[in-house]
Amino acid sequence: MPDLAAIVIHCRDPYLLAPFWSAITGLPVADVDQVRLADRSLGPTEAVLLRDPSGHRPDVWISPADDLPAPGRIHLDLVGDAEERAAVLEAGAAVVRELPRWTVLADPEGNEFCLLPRAEAHGDQTPPGH
Repeated sequence: MPDLAAIVIHCRDPYLLAPFWSAITGLPVADVDQVRLADRSLGPTEAVLLRDPSGHRPDVWISPADDLPAPGRIHLDLVGDAEERAAVLEAGAAVVRELPRWTVLADPEGNEFCLLPRAEAHGDQTPPGH
């Protein structure tokens, strides 16, 4: 089977979403993109790369798109404890709804994602985003 190389998150405003997704995934913005974010010099179609320096996790691209459907362009399931949940909320996420086994949140553009407790992450239950 192929390996997952990257996740692409389409957005309206990469200046808003790149720092958000960097903060909650712990993936730093690539050096060249840090400069472009700081001086707001991204071209209209230029994406921002979030990359794990160790190379153990897939890249995440925050990519602008002109015509986007309603929120739901991507759905990620993240795993975290109470402290990590607080950090996600501090970074700008909003709680959409609390479910018995996980929390549905939204990023600053309204894209929903789930935060599961570690005990739920690899169970044999239906994934939250499905």
